[in-house]
Amino acid sequence: MSESTAQKALAATRQALSEIDEELQRHTEGHGRVSSPQQLTSLREQLERVAVQLSTSPLPPKPQRLRGIGRVITDSWPYDNPLGSLILEAEQLYLRA
Repeated sequence: MSESTAQKALAATRQALSEIDEELQRHTEGHGRVSSPQQLTSLREQLERVAVQLSTSPLPPKPQRLRGIGRVITDSWPYDNPLGSLILEAEQLYLRA
């Protein structure tokens, strides 16, 4: 595992978690822009597990890593959504780490 790739993946995952928290707050205030609180919470839980894996060594073998986060985004979110792009980037970096 490349340390720099894992570090980049962890940084992207933490950024995605932060942005999900902001979107959840917007939903709480009645101004959510994308998805539902339930879906965002589920994505957040999955990304938390990814962050834990990236923070500990060694990572699971690539075939055993968490997958499917990006599928939710590509199947149901607008293509130009910045949060969706950030989540997709975090997942791709994690899968390559």
